[in-house]
Amino acid sequence: MLFDNAPTPLDINFRVAGFPVRVTPWFWLTMALLGSWTMDDRVLGPLALVLWVVAGFVSILVHELGHSVSARWFRTPSLIVLTAFGGYAQYYDRAPPSGWRRLVVCLMGPIAGFILLGLVYVSQLSTGWMELHPVLWAFGKYIGIQCLVWGLFNLLPIYPMDGGQAMREVFYICGMRRPDPATHTVSIGVIGVLIILAGLRQVNPEHPAVAWMPFSFGPITIVWLVLIGIQNWQMLQQYSKQRTWFSDDGDAWKR
Repeated sequence: MLFDNAPTPLDINFRVAGFPVRVTPWFWLTMALLGSWTMDDRVLGPLALVLWVVAGFVSILVHELGHSVSARWFRTPSLIVLTAFGGYAQYYDRAPPSGWRRLVVCLMGPIAGFILLGLVYVSQLSTGWMELHPVLWAFGKYIGIQCLVWGLFNLLPIYPMDGGQAMREVFYICGMRRPDPATHTVSIGVIGVLIILAGLRQVNPEHPAVAWMPFSFGPITIVWLVLIGIQNWQMLQQYSKQRTWFSDDGDAWKR
């Protein structure tokens, strides 16, 4: 929505574990914007921002590999694109023909991030490698922050984030006849609540409704939520015009 994901001459292409990976220039730009607060580091200065971007590259790539590896387990090949505000794993043909399998693929991204977080934490406790140098300390800290915060935020029931896609599959597994409109409706409601809480946090941080929040959404995140809400509204309008319904587990050529 915010940036064109079409291939550009500035893209970086490589393969990891057999998966094609494409990194767009928008990925580096948005990661730098989201990590601009690291510039206040008195020890590392601008180097802290570089470490934040590198940590973001590692954590998000691991996240997407979680999706791709689980999809390949179900014999559904995919590729990985890192772009503005994160990335996505894209199927070559179609998603796995099972609600349970698609649900597993959705959840394996955050799970892979949490596993990476656990590895960083356990290795630090056992070896203390982060304490050897300020660069290592900052890098490990940024990896932990991004794996935890991004993983939890990504599990919110907001489409097209993993939580929203998982919610859609749960609706489908439970037999809901039209799971997509329900998914977009819930997504819009959750986004509305988050925007209200974010605005209230900016106006009155001590208000009981927002005092419990460990962090507040910045302007970039709020704008992103608004745009995601608009996208869900547009998709909801498209689905509301459709009068037919098909099974996700049916043959693609019958659709």
